[in-house]
Amino acid sequence: WKMKPATTRKTSRRSFDFNSHCRPPRFGEWVLRQCTGGEDGIHRSGDFAEVFYDVLAVQGRWHAWSWYWRMVLRSVPLFVRCSIIWSLAMLKNYLKIALRNVNRQKVYTSINVLGLAIGMAAAMMILLWGRDERSYDQFHNNADRIYRAYQVFHYGDYHLEQTQTPAILATRLKEECPEVEMVTRVRGNRNEYLVIADGKKFNEKRLGVADEYFFQVFSFPLLAGDPKTVLADPYSIAISESAAMKYFGDIDAVGRMLNIFEEDFVVTGVYEDMPPQSHFHLDVLRSFSSFERYQRAEWGMNNFKTYVLLREGGSVRALEAKLVDLVRNHMFHSEEEYESVIAEGNYTKFPLQKLTDIHLNSRLLWEFETNGNRSDVHFFTIIAVVILIIAAVNYMNLSTARSAGRAREVGIRKTVGSMRGSLIRQFLTESVLTSLMGLFLSLLMVYILMPSFNFLVGKPWLQVPYITYPILIIPFILLSVLIGLTAGVYPAFFLSSFDPVAVLGSKTSRGLKGSALRNALVVFQFSISVLLLASTLVIQKQMDYIQSRDLGYDQEQTLVVQTYGELEQNLQVLKDALLANPSVLSVSASTSVPGSGFTNIGMGLEGANNNKGTNLFIADADYLQAMGMEMAEGRFFDDAIPTDAQAVILNESMARELGEQNLLGKRMSIWAGGEGMELFPIIGIVKDFHYESFHEPVKPMVIVKLFGTFPWSESFISIRVRSNNMRQMVGQIRKTWESVLPGVPFEHSFLDVMYEAQYRNEERTGRIFSIFTLLAIFVACLGLLGLASFAAEQRTKEIGIRKVMGANVVRIIALLSRDFQKLIVL
Repeated sequence: WKMKPATTRKTSRRSFDFNSHCRPPRFGEWVLRQCTGGEDGIHRSGDFAEVFYDVLAVQGRWHAWSWYWRMVLRSVPLFVRCSIIWSLAMLKNYLKIALRNVNRQKVYTSINVLGLAIGMAAAMMILLWGRDERSYDQFHNNADRIYRAYQVFHYGDYHLEQTQTPAILATRLKEECPEVEMVTRVRGNRNEYLVIADGKKFNEKRLGVADEYFFQVFSFPLLAGDPKTVLADPYSIAISESAAMKYFGDIDAVGRMLNIFEEDFVVTGVYEDMPPQSHFHLDVLRSFSSFERYQRAEWGMNNFKTYVLLREGGSVRALEAKLVDLVRNHMFHSEEEYESVIAEGNYTKFPLQKLTDIHLNSRLLWEFETNGNRSDVHFFTIIAVVILIIAAVNYMNLSTARSAGRAREVGIRKTVGSMRGSLIRQFLTESVLTSLMGLFLSLLMVYILMPSFNFLVGKPWLQVPYITYPILIIPFILLSVLIGLTAGVYPAFFLSSFDPVAVLGSKTSRGLKGSALRNALVVFQFSISVLLLASTLVIQKQMDYIQSRDLGYDQEQTLVVQTYGELEQNLQVLKDALLANPSVLSVSASTSVPGSGFTNIGMGLEGANNNKGTNLFIADADYLQAMGMEMAEGRFFDDAIPTDAQAVILNESMARELGEQNLLGKRMSIWAGGEGMELFPIIGIVKDFHYESFHEPVKPMVIVKLFGTFPWSESFISIRVRSNNMRQMVGQIRKTWESVLPGVPFEHSFLDVMYEAQYRNEERTGRIFSIFTLLAIFVACLGLLGLASFAAEQRTKEIGIRKVMGANVVRIIALLSRDFQKLIVL
């Protein structure tokens, strides 16, 4: 820089005083220090300030400020470039030293890497599962505007919340609620049914009914057919791609015929298989207009699920208020009747629940499928975080325990000029490097274990995301860096705080002793582990209780076969053929079995104002013996007594619900599908049996005789056998079945398996919980192994002296493990 020569102009005293008090721009000084950093920034800003004052004295304030800012703007790129180069050089140096330390301490590095890898792998798999659970029904185009109406019924002490609603509700919503853009009705079935295609018979588990608005409300893509007309006509039917392949061998199925319940339906549409993330899955949808009985304006027939598509900007609260008015105006004969029911504390409501909330939040009766549980998602996410915390604690404990070994390193580095910040960056680099090694090992673990995890959680469609979309590895890398920084921050500050004079003069010895924080972390690790272990044992005891509790019937060695209503006149023929086998003890037909669901219709005691929806079970006279149930009062059905065709048997819960003594001989008023209610005399009371899961108390039930007043056919036949070779026994029953019902599929299960299927989610949750609990304990024990091995290494000379003095191995092990045992016991 060349300064211009001073002029002879005389500077006024005022101007001179101003210049003499002027200083370099503070912001410019700050920029220089930020670009260069540390002491270099202070020296450079001082050099700039010296020249600034020279220019100020010769040429004045404005020239000095102008020069200073030009120099700052010219210097910043150079300083930044040099800073980056030096930072990269230092990072290379940090990595080189970190790799040397990793290579030197292979055992402790392996323990840390394995612990972090297990924690991250567990977290990745749980997060994949949780993301899938939260994604249900999100694929619909209008998912944010679709709601499901459900029914809440309260009468006295009886309270019911169910998904089933009357079909007439959809009609009233469209006619009277301007907030509604479209409504659709859907009905599913829990049992299997017989479908005949091209003369071949198939069993179908996913059979349903839907109206013409189904494919306009929901976004299930049609491969063939018009969404507006595919289910509009009577006896039209839409089938899934899988169903088309099963029935016809290809998806070109439009115009072909399917026979269901002796009625012919023409295929008018083929749709893509419903995604796994749908809360219901139906492969065959018959048109609503095919069934005249469903179109009756009866508010007591709750047989459809009603889904509402709101208009853009429509208010859910306003619609729920309209639903209250619908109940008031249509479900009661007069305003006085409505007010009277409300005054007694009774009510019927139709609240709305968001479509995307159904899978994780809905616990209503008659769901299409077993839903997930939001608390499970939160719970397992917490477990994954706990495993990660335990792995991070291991790293902190081992790093601080090895502080004695690295104290001299820190002392020498500080003596030759290393700043504490440089040491912190070095230790954090080692921590992040260890975490990244754990990340890549965890990615390999997830890739290998994903099929087993899918089987464990019952989601075969889950995939490793970073294989399909490699860019998704970036968030995992960022997470790994964050974990490394979090786990390494305490050891970094702890190790970098050593006083070089003290450590080089051997006046301090830091290691396993004297670390209250490390002991507290060990106690924390094993407290969490013991808590998880205790919870696992509680879950196991609950499952043992479910399996050992008396159900009120005998479910052992009972074979259940789906009949699809095909027996009827062949029932007795099949019974006689089966009972000819000496290993067959009894045979019975029914519309349902425990664990498969029951029909719910209105009924009450004659002359009493207590009609309400009650579970109905239809069985033949041999059911009591076949199930091993017991009567509390009266008798069971008898084929020799013709009047039993219109008689009923109550369970004990129903008898208590009616609240009257001496019920035998009194009559029940039951809706039997005709013009109105019919009367059935009570001939017996059966002891309560658990036909639903233990999540629910035994609900009131009424049993009527098969092939009596009610027109429904049997759906199941239960066969109690006595055999040590069940495989051979099933083969014999199959042959008998095929001889009596040729062409009808033989679909069988065992009663105990069907009942336990109700607890599949609980069993799966218990297995997942147990496995991740074992992982948490294993990771905690890895850390303890590292600490114990380090303790043994530090006391090698002491162990040698003790062995020379006569100590045996057992006493030495007890000595080394005593301190850790205290922490674990605590």
